[in-house]
Amino acid sequence: MLERGGGISADIMGPDLRVLDGIASWCGGLHGSMSLVDALGSLAAGFGADASVLSRHQKQQDRPRAVAMMDAKSDDAEAVTIRRPFCQDVMGYFFTKARASTVWFLSDHLSDGNWVSTQTLENWRATRVIEEVVVVVLAGSLRQQDYIEFHFARPLEYSEKLELEALVPTLVRSWSGRKTGLVTQAQMDDRMIRHRAAAQEHRLKPEASILGVSNPANLSRAEFRVCVMLSRGLSVKGVTEELSLSEATVRTHLRSIYSKTEVSGMPELMYRILSSENDEAGRLRQTR
Repeated sequence: MLERGGGISADIMGPDLRVLDGIASWCGGLHGSMSLVDALGSLAAGFGADASVLSRHQKQQDRPRAVAMMDAKSDDAEAVTIRRPFCQDVMGYFFTKARASTVWFLSDHLSDGNWVSTQTLENWRATRVIEEVVVVVLAGSLRQQDYIEFHFARPLEYSEKLELEALVPTLVRSWSGRKTGLVTQAQMDDRMIRHRAAAQEHRLKPEASILGVSNPANLSRAEFRVCVMLSRGLSVKGVTEELSLSEATVRTHLRSIYSKTEVSGMPELMYRILSSENDEAGRLRQTR
């Protein structure tokens, strides 16, 4: 609809501008101007998608692996967010046979009596109320194929499907001209984030008792015995005599204990041991 004076209505310009902005961000991200996750998020937002996954399938693998994922509800602690690609579930038999630049709509398969859904896909759709999934084959070779998928919480109009199909060549061309090593770097970044999160989860809490029954620092039996001897007021030499170990062996145990308990040396270790013992004694008195 044209506004008075020949301008274009915001109702028409709004969605189109979001799509253009999303494609611009996507192209920029493929050349390193932003993270691949942010670029994918901008592209998905431009299309009005609720979730999106960029994935790669190596021919020797059973399932594709996510390269980047975006979910509009990622900040909602109570929401079930997307955790894996669904391109294989949607495409079924054609998953490894489809050519680059082809686009697949879940709604088309739902009316096909020969197509069989998977329980995983049905669970995802029911949990998040996903009405449409669109899969685009970005690239394909004898070794691997790349896919991008968009999940919508509403059915797409026929005109919207046509618009998506018209944009597929742009998505494919931009993907083919991406920065070298982009996928490898994204996968390395993802592994690093997961490893850091796991390390943080298992990190020894400052208030944890080193000599607690649960052994929160994961000390070996020999290391635990050294800490017990130290808690009784023995010096390093006294520990060597009590445990019949050489001083070199005890100091090797101490270096490992320092690392596991994240302390800088003997003074801090003794403080942690004695303070945790005092805290434990106080808790026991309170429960009597």
